[in-house]
Amino acid sequence: MNLLETFDGLIGSWRDVFPQTRTFQRARRLVFGLLVSVRMHLTSNAICATGRQFVDWTADYRVCSRSPWNPHRLFDPIFDHLPQLLASPGAPVRMALDDTMCKKSSARIPGVSMGRDPMSPPFHVNLCYGLRFVQASILVTSTQADGPARALPVRFDFAPPAKKPKQNKPKKSADAISAQPQSPVPGGAASDSPPSTEPPLTSPAADPEGEKQKQEWDAKWQAYKKEHKLRRLPLAGLNAIRSVRESLNQRPETCQRILIVSGDGSYTTRDVVRNLPALTTYIGRIRKDAKLHYPLEAPAGKSAGRPRRYGAEAPTPEQILRDDSIPVMEVRCFAAGKFHDIPVKVLRGVYWRKAGVDVPIQVIVIKPLAYRLRKGSKLLYRKPAFLICTDSNMDLQALVQDYVYRWEIECNHRDEKSLLGVAQGQVWNRHAVQRLPQLQVASYSLLLLASLLSSGFQRTADYLPLPKWRRQSARPSLLDLLNLLRNQIFARGVDAPVVSFDDFASAAVPPELKSSKLPLAAETLTTVAA
Repeated sequence: MNLLETFDGLIGSWRDVFPQTRTFQRARRLVFGLLVSVRMHLTSNAICATGRQFVDWTADYRVCSRSPWNPHRLFDPIFDHLPQLLASPGAPVRMALDDTMCKKSSARIPGVSMGRDPMSPPFHVNLCYGLRFVQASILVTSTQADGPARALPVRFDFAPPAKKPKQNKPKKSADAISAQPQSPVPGGAASDSPPSTEPPLTSPAADPEGEKQKQEWDAKWQAYKKEHKLRRLPLAGLNAIRSVRESLNQRPETCQRILIVSGDGSYTTRDVVRNLPALTTYIGRIRKDAKLHYPLEAPAGKSAGRPRRYGAEAPTPEQILRDDSIPVMEVRCFAAGKFHDIPVKVLRGVYWRKAGVDVPIQVIVIKPLAYRLRKGSKLLYRKPAFLICTDSNMDLQALVQDYVYRWEIECNHRDEKSLLGVAQGQVWNRHAVQRLPQLQVASYSLLLLASLLSSGFQRTADYLPLPKWRRQSARPSLLDLLNLLRNQIFARGVDAPVVSFDDFASAAVPPELKSSKLPLAAETLTTVAA
C-alpha cells in the first residue's frame, strides 16, 4: 500500500475534529507543508511549500489560534487502529510517559518558562527558555516475532509551570518619609551600630496605600502557591494517563485491556502511584535509598497506642543490590538491536509509604551492565537501575522488557525536535503556542502509523536506498519516511527526473549498482511542491 495514500486517508479522519470543512482543508494543507519543508519548519515555510505565498495567508495562521478544536481528538486514529497492532485480543497496552522542553528565544511568549537545558553536560547545568510538554506514546511491536518497538505519540499536553508574580515595591507617602529618622552618619557611610529591628513609627492607618499594596501582594502570592501545586509535573503526567485511559475505555476492543505505563523518577510520586485509574499498572524508577516495609504481621495481643499499618523495615533498593542472599536472575530482553541477558534482582510483596498500605509493590534492581568502548579495551559498567511496579504479580520478563522499550519515547523527542521542528513556529497567540506543536506531533504519529499499516515494521524495497556507508536498517527511520513521502508527492507532478549534481557521477557508477529511484535535489523540493 502506498505511504502517501495511507497517510492521507488517516488525515481524512480529522474531518470531524474541525468545525468546518475549509478549516480541515487548511489544517491538512498545513500538515503536508510542515512535513515537506526542508529548512526551518515554520508556518510561513509551510505556506510557501504548498504554493500559497502569493495569496492571503491569515486564514492559515488562524487554524491554530481562532478555530475551536480539541487537540486530543487528533490522536483518535491511533486508538482506532490499536487493536490490529497488538499481538492478541488480551494483550496489554504499553505506554511510555515523559516530558520535554522545546527551546524558545523569548521570555514574552505565552507559557515560556526557564528550565534545565536537556543538552547541558552533567557537570554543568545550563538554563534555557522553552515550552514544557508532557508526552505519552503507545508502544507497539511486531505481531510475528519479538523485536524492536515503535512509539506512537497519543498525547502532547502543554504543561507550563506557574508564573511567579512580581512584587512591586510599595510607594511611600510624604508623611511616611518625613516620619523616618535621619541617619546621623554623614556622607551615607555605614554605621557601626546594627540596623534597628523596631517596627516603623507609622501605623497602618497613616499609610493606607502601602497597606493596600501589601494585601494585594498577599492575595497574589496565595493564588500563586495554589496554582503552583496544581501545575506540578506529576499531576500533568497523571492527567495524561487518565486521558489515555478514558480513550481506551471508549472503545470496546480496548476497554478491558490493562494499561502498563513506564515513567522515570519524575512521575514516581505519591500523586501518581496513589491515584492511578482502574486497569492501570505503573512502572517507574525509584530512589536507591527509598524506605520499604514488609507486610504487617498479625498482632499477638492487644497493643497500646495507635495501630501500626506497616511491618518491619525492608532493605532499601541499594541494599538489595549489595545483598548476596537475594539471588540474581537472568532476564532475556530485546534492546539496541539484539537480545541481551540482563541480570536482575527482585523483591515482591513490600510496601512503599508514598504508595500507601493498600498498594503492594515489587522492587526490581537491574545490575550494572558491562560494556567496552572498543575491542580489547577496559571493561566498564553502567549505573544500576532501581524500579518499582504497582502490580506485585507481573511477569518479570515482561516488566523489564516494557521498561526497556520506554527508550523509544526518547527517540520520539529527537525526531520531533531535530527533523520535524516541533515548536519552531514563530507564533505569539496563546492558543497557537500550544496547538501548533500538538498538530505537528499528531501528524508525526499518523505518519508512523501509516508506515506500519503500509509496510509493517520492516524496511521494504519501497524506501529510498541507503548510502553505501550505512548498514541495512531493521526498520525505517523518520528520515526514510519523510524521503519516501516527498518522493511520492513529487512523483505525481513531475514526469522527468529532478536535476541534481548526482548526474555528474553517473558515468562512474556501474549500471547494475544504480538505483531505480529518481534522485531528489534538496534545494528544489519546495519549488516542485509549489
